[in-house]
Amino acid sequence: MSDCVFCAIGRGETDADLVAYRSGNVYVVPALLRRENNPGHTLVLPVAHVTGLDGTPPDLLREVFETVARVVFGVREAYGAVGSTVVQNNTAPGQVLHHLHVSVVPRFEGDAFRIPEPDLSEAPREARLARAAALRRVLARKA
Repeated sequence: MSDCVFCAIGRGETDADLVAYRSGNVYVVPALLRRENNPGHTLVLPVAHVTGLDGTPPDLLREVFETVARVVFGVREAYGAVGSTVVQNNTAPGQVLHHLHVSVVPRFEGDAFRIPEPDLSEAPREARLARAAALRRVLARKA
């Protein structure tokens, strides 16, 4: 799907500097939208354009969720989180990007985490670059 922004990132055509981890099939980037109390919200995505869990080949699902497990460790180390919440919307109401992605949201004491989060805002590119670099360093050590 040529107009999918996640596909373009997965193919390395845009935002390569935001990729914190990449295998042949899966990549990791900081989320565009941020939660003020949960810095470091990260997305794990397949390179291939698949839209939901139910249409994803088992081998790819395994690699996506193995990567999610690495990122769960990574957000604790990179951002000082006490834990994380892992979320995947499978064609949720209001969803505008239809490319499978799993969110790993770092959790902090007193963060008042909620879904949906009404106060999302766009994270500045510089902040996403810093988050990607921090996570990249941790994930490279865990390889």
